[in-house]
Amino acid sequence: MLIPKLILLIFAGLFVISFSPAYAQHHSGSLAPPIDLDGLQVAVSTVLSPEDFSYGDSNSVNLSIRFFDTFTNVNIPSVTYRVQIFQDTNLVANEYFFDEDGKLDLKIKPTTGCLEQNLWKCTIYNGEKHAIAGGYYARGDSIPTIQGPIFDKSGQYTVKVSIVGATNPKTLTTQDLLFETFLHIPQKQIFQIKTATAQEFPISVKSHNDEISNFDYDEKSNKISYEIPYTWNDDDSSIEQIISFEKDFSSFKQGYDLLILINGIQVGNEFFKFDISNPDRNVVRIDIPQEELLSLKNKFDSDSRDSTQIEILSGEKTILNKISFLFENNLTGNISWDSKLESGKKIPFTFSFFDESNAPIKDLLFVYGITDSSGKEIWSNIGVGETYLGILAPYGIYQESILIPTDEQYEIKLILTGKNSKNFENFVVSKSDFQISSNSILKNEKTNVIPDWIKNNAEWWAAGLIDDDSFIQGIQFLVKENILKIPPTTQGSSSESEIPDWIKNNAEWWAAGLIDDDSFIQGIQFLIKEGILVIQ
Repeated sequence: MLIPKLILLIFAGLFVISFSPAYAQHHSGSLAPPIDLDGLQVAVSTVLSPEDFSYGDSNSVNLSIRFFDTFTNVNIPSVTYRVQIFQDTNLVANEYFFDEDGKLDLKIKPTTGCLEQNLWKCTIYNGEKHAIAGGYYARGDSIPTIQGPIFDKSGQYTVKVSIVGATNPKTLTTQDLLFETFLHIPQKQIFQIKTATAQEFPISVKSHNDEISNFDYDEKSNKISYEIPYTWNDDDSSIEQIISFEKDFSSFKQGYDLLILINGIQVGNEFFKFDISNPDRNVVRIDIPQEELLSLKNKFDSDSRDSTQIEILSGEKTILNKISFLFENNLTGNISWDSKLESGKKIPFTFSFFDESNAPIKDLLFVYGITDSSGKEIWSNIGVGETYLGILAPYGIYQESILIPTDEQYEIKLILTGKNSKNFENFVVSKSDFQISSNSILKNEKTNVIPDWIKNNAEWWAAGLIDDDSFIQGIQFLVKENILKIPPTTQGSSSESEIPDWIKNNAEWWAAGLIDDDSFIQGIQFLIKEGILVIQ
């Protein structure tokens, strides 16, 4: 079921919504050029979920195929599809499917070991067939399954979609509408590195640019480097890499600058993201489009190169600008960004949300819009969900690079739209002003000031270098000596001594500068109220 049109119309009064599809390939999905259907410009998109899937991550991956009107962005109902999937030139799947709402979801179960010359002969289809349309279709929570040599190897896959019928299970198109889209499965490699303290960490690298080589880790300079087979020919496209590692891998910590170099040339912050939203792992996502790479090409001698070096370095501690939001339902939010970044380019913004006890809110839905001093909207995001309105923040944190065109004052409107993939009956709105300049200053002032050195304790505790008891004892001492000032708080009594996980997450985020002092103080107050932290 699509988002009700009434909701979209209401929301259009808050933000200007425009649909301008880009008919181009992206590694995680692809949108085919539109075709005329009875006066409508219709198109097909294909998307993998999770978008960075590679063989071995799990035993299945979702392939979503959508048939829609490009002008309204509304799905065409009751569609009969013929789906063909090719790995290079090898056909690996070929079957008919039906879906009532115009968005076909398929569960792909990759398998290896096919000995057939024609790989499609090893592919098995499971599910129910529609009585009228004849294709496999979703019934209840069950979706069609394709099991075979599909997405079991890295490289490019072609998904050819033929629209055989639309608007009614009995209605066939005069002529099949043919669409061609592309997906790319990254090459996944895992490298074990050892620190000077004999700690071992697995570093996962997913490369959309084929297999990497010469992987190296330099602990002294906090640098990871490796090479990819990128030859700088006109046929080469973007560079896309996904590097992930455990949270306690201290060489690359949130709250510190990250530098990315291509053949020794530094690339702009808008071409990579340090994703900290997962509670277990941090992820560096590099996505440099071909046009940017062509500009880099002139800065070094590329003619003799048959490979390209990528370097990832951790830099100085980041000084963040932050704005805070309070909503009518007593939920709170923060938005932060690197104070050194200037207008004219995309700036990575971090959105974080907390409940009344200052715990991160899981599976929150929100939207936002930014307007300049004249009231003109410069950026907005309402999410991509079709059954709900909003951006999904699975762990209460979301990051997005936003183009801020010029130095001036802006207003950001933040709207909470739902939770757990369902929209609220009434949306909750909060807004704040901020400015971008070479000396960007926020209007918000700190109500609590905590000495910076205390963040070391919080960082060590979050990293597991000191235990819970040591952290509690340290906080008790700081409060007793009036170094850490806590607002009057009722002392609780509890037989439970376990500290909730969200408190440790807060400490880590605070140490990294992602939440403000007040938010950290609220976590300490919670420990006092619960009797976990005793203040005499």
